[in-house]
Amino acid sequence: IDPMRALLLLPTIALLAPGCYYDTEEELYGPSCDASVFTYSGVIDPIIAANCRTAACHGPNGDNGELVTYEQLRAVVDDGSFRQAVIVEKRMPDGGALTTCELTLIENWLNTGAPND
Repeated sequence: IDPMRALLLLPTIALLAPGCYYDTEEELYGPSCDASVFTYSGVIDPIIAANCRTAACHGPNGDNGELVTYEQLRAVVDDGSFRQAVIVEKRMPDGGALTTCELTLIENWLNTGAPND
């Protein structure tokens, strides 16, 4: 290859190289919103952990009752208060709304009997 052609090729390679990276779709866009595929531990619990499980709300020794374990969450699912607060009234989590995707995942989980994986 002649030196002049190599000099022209080098900028082309330099412009294309930054486009090659290995981020996963989840890293770029967040968790999948395939509402037909979910588990308590893999999908529902992380939503609860990120949005509800704080010291001031539903964390360990939380001011409003703990939602740390599946059994604790299941108790409020069974009495209907979880669906009412999160899906129907959308008043939880306090201070912020869940995304449409998160609401869909939770509603589908509830509609399938709120299984523990």
